[in-house]
Amino acid sequence: MLEIQVTAHQSLALGVRPVGTAPVPTHLNIPGSVLRGALAAVWIAQYGLPTKVPSDKRREFIALFESDVSYGPLFATGSQVVPLSVLRCKYRTCAAVVDEAFNDAEGAPTCACGPLVPGRGEVEFTKSAARGLVTQSTHLQIDDARGVAEENLLFTRRALTHRDANDAERTFHGRITPGSELPDSAARWLAGARRLRLGARRGTSGAVTYTPRPAVVAPPATGLRIALRLTAPAILTDPSGLLLDLADRQAVRSALDDELAPQLGGARVTAVERVWARRERVGGWHAASRLPKPVELAVSAGSVLLLTFDRPPAPDRLLALTGRGIGLRRNEGFGALETATTAWEQPAEPASTATDQDQAPDPAEAYAWQLFDTGHGPWFVDNLRPYVEELAAHPGARHIGLLERPRLRRLTPNDRETLTTMLLNAPVDVLDRTLGMLNALVRGLAEKESLRP
Repeated sequence: MLEIQVTAHQSLALGVRPVGTAPVPTHLNIPGSVLRGALAAVWIAQYGLPTKVPSDKRREFIALFESDVSYGPLFATGSQVVPLSVLRCKYRTCAAVVDEAFNDAEGAPTCACGPLVPGRGEVEFTKSAARGLVTQSTHLQIDDARGVAEENLLFTRRALTHRDANDAERTFHGRITPGSELPDSAARWLAGARRLRLGARRGTSGAVTYTPRPAVVAPPATGLRIALRLTAPAILTDPSGLLLDLADRQAVRSALDDELAPQLGGARVTAVERVWARRERVGGWHAASRLPKPVELAVSAGSVLLLTFDRPPAPDRLLALTGRGIGLRRNEGFGALETATTAWEQPAEPASTATDQDQAPDPAEAYAWQLFDTGHGPWFVDNLRPYVEELAAHPGARHIGLLERPRLRRLTPNDRETLTTMLLNAPVDVLDRTLGMLNALVRGLAEKESLRP
């Protein structure tokens, strides 16, 4: 197993399937399929097309990219997938977290601040790592004859920024699990550091450094009850190859037992206690053939399957399972998972390096940048002022109605969480200074645009 670190030098346009004319969104992590495609492109640039190279090199290509090598997803420092089994405070005003997979308390879980809502299975960043997360740019091609944008060539794309909140280059971490039949030459090639291009717009974005090293990972805890938490979509089928019906517990138990028993040294799945799952359609593009990949209905990342075994699987077998994954098309990045025997915990914020009060960051500046980075800065300048004036006159009139406007329906979970905290908790003077700083940012952008030739 290889531990992979990817350091971004340019923004990463890791596009998600677009919906209508909306801006093309981006993944907030690097899917295993993207890493696999980038490595395949480098191999082809180095040796040539697999159909035109010697037979030994062709076998090496097949072993690397069409065999049983599993390319797991890469996550940025300070980010994680929130499982669907986790309940958290809706307004994030407290640290209440309940993992239903391992909650033995009687009665429905509650929170003093408001309702508890389940995780969405999305990649979320800690508050300190979420500022300036996504950029947005518009691309077009002009028809010289008509002087307007050509049809289908005017679109807006979002990209993951390559610098974190501390202005350091963003790093991503994950694993690649070589197959048992991987030739030595292929293993050496996979273990070599190199530069890659990830995602779309590779001429002007996507430059990263790929750094692999042997993984030193402690085996996970084991027990009779184990939760499988998906970190990437999984394509699960029954023995006949049909889509697995997750509502049929017996069918799920039988399918998982057939797949997991050989991987876990004979430990058998005796029951599927509960399933928390969503579905999504996954596909992709095969760059070598310039054809779309088959579209599958997959179980989404963040889904959780709570299983009971007849005996505890060996820890080293569980570790191997986390590297291999479950389901079909694992070599394309699908089916990555983590195992757990205890409740999920909210990752802690990094400790502050400030030594005194004067070094503490200004919350108004952080909020202003958060509002500006959403791409709706001018709109917030106009619409946040009445809310601030209302609070100044009636301090108890706090609400988050502003975030329910249709304009903001596509806010990322991190932006929505931060802005909810701001509207419900920030003092009026902080909100007032936030508006002033945001207005300055918006004016500065407008002046820069007016000077552009």
